[in-house]
Amino acid sequence: MIPEIFSTDSAWPYSKAKTAVLAAASAVIREEGPRAATLKNIATRAGITEPAIFRHFDGVDGLFGGLFSAFERVYELSAEALTSDGKGLAKLREAGSAIIANIAACQDFAYVLIYARHVFRGYPELKAKVLERDSKDQAAILARVAEGVKSGEIRSDIDPVSIATAFMGAIESTTTLWIESGFGFDIVAAFADRLDDFERSVATKSQAKSRDAKASSRERAAAYFPLKPAKNRGAAAKKAAAKAKAKTPAKKAKPKASAAKPKKATPKGK
Repeated sequence: MIPEIFSTDSAWPYSKAKTAVLAAASAVIREEGPRAATLKNIATRAGITEPAIFRHFDGVDGLFGGLFSAFERVYELSAEALTSDGKGLAKLREAGSAIIANIAACQDFAYVLIYARHVFRGYPELKAKVLERDSKDQAAILARVAEGVKSGEIRSDIDPVSIATAFMGAIESTTTLWIESGFGFDIVAAFADRLDDFERSVATKSQAKSRDAKASSRERAAAYFPLKPAKNRGAAAKKAAAKAKAKTPAKKAKPKASAAKPKKATPKGK
């Protein structure tokens, strides 16, 4: 299945069949690490034979080249969001939301996007390109931060590099939690909450959308760490209580007071 972001992208160079093989390679890397990306493991995951892979790519090296194409294309789209018109906090929110939306739209490749330095460490040329793109992204974010400081939206008493690092960290950490949860929560909604927190910490006057003040820390944490439904937690609590009750020795019932014996009638004349 072609991820949504590529199915509507005329610049994506690969067919549906090739994209499916790349998605299988990405899944193997996510679950077992880059060294596990052998032709055998990838073919098994894709449901094809090893020789069939050579119809699409030039072995493992060709597959990693294809994975880099996925990384590069998604980051090209994300760079457009960072460098298009807009300033300050509003621009950071718009760009961050677009980046997360792009990641959500290519779920199969999310691990490769976030851990690109690790994934491509065996390919020096590709890793160098990853580092170059990271530097460009950081420069673009710093420029947006500088605009926000100049306009009075963003606090000037915080190092702009720290603000840019916190922004990039919010993207990376939210995506990492999403991947590790097995894509078990809405990453777009979770990141929107992160952006609210980020804005409150760096803004001179909060530009964040107001959130439900009654939301508990447990409810907010659930956005990032999916918890068991409340009813399950309640059932577990009841079970534990019943178990504890069973271990408690039953109190011995006090013997009932015996009924008073009727007095014998005293014979008359005695």
